[in-house]
Amino acid sequence: MAEAITEPIQLYTRRWMLAPATDQYGVDLGFEKGSQFWVVGRAGVLGSCPPEIAAAAIAFEPPAIVRRAWSAVPQGLSHHDVALEYKGVIVRWAERAFRDVDLEILAQVDLLGRRIAHAAPASLGVLFAGWRGLDPPESAAGRAGLTIHVLRELRGAAHICALAASGLTPLDAILAAPHPPPRTGPKYAERMGWVGPFREVSEIREARLDAEVLTSTILVPYFGVLSSRELGELREAITTVCQYDGGSRV
Repeated sequence: MAEAITEPIQLYTRRWMLAPATDQYGVDLGFEKGSQFWVVGRAGVLGSCPPEIAAAAIAFEPPAIVRRAWSAVPQGLSHHDVALEYKGVIVRWAERAFRDVDLEILAQVDLLGRRIAHAAPASLGVLFAGWRGLDPPESAAGRAGLTIHVLRELRGAAHICALAASGLTPLDAILAAPHPPPRTGPKYAERMGWVGPFREVSEIREARLDAEVLTSTILVPYFGVLSSRELGELREAITTVCQYDGGSRV
């Protein structure tokens, strides 16, 4: 079941994460560039910790890039304040994207998704735990949008654990990602800011595929808190809502 909802969640969240309007919102807050808003927005739930801790929590972003973003927080804002601004982007995007979605479907996404999220231990991943702990918004659409993001962070936390158990680093995961180009390989790693030389991808490709399977295995007990009927309802609800686009504003 985790695999069934992963793709629609990833596609939906990428729309607002990669939207030019999201980057511009970060610049308007005072960041040099929008990608820094992405770094601090996600990891700011940890508070003003050392940048090395934030980099470890994000895992897939080069530490040097996280360090620069962490020190670029606009004057008058804390790292946690930036996370709340990022939460606002998530909520407003969802409120536009889901404005025509039936309230019952939104409630299923929120209630069933939260049951899965709360079944997982906080120790699975600190970003997941931090995002799960934020107060949900009042609107049904906003709550559904935030819950979708929490489920994304849950899967991300499980994936980081699976990579470690498979003897892989986050950089290995990027190099041998089982995605179509350009989201895989050395060129993709360089685009993300990693610096070579890189290891031979063929050496780790099989272990990388095994890590995908292990990620799903880790999530099985948490999805198991739902009945078969509820899992079917969640899959249908997630698939329905994640096809909607929140537009160009944040």
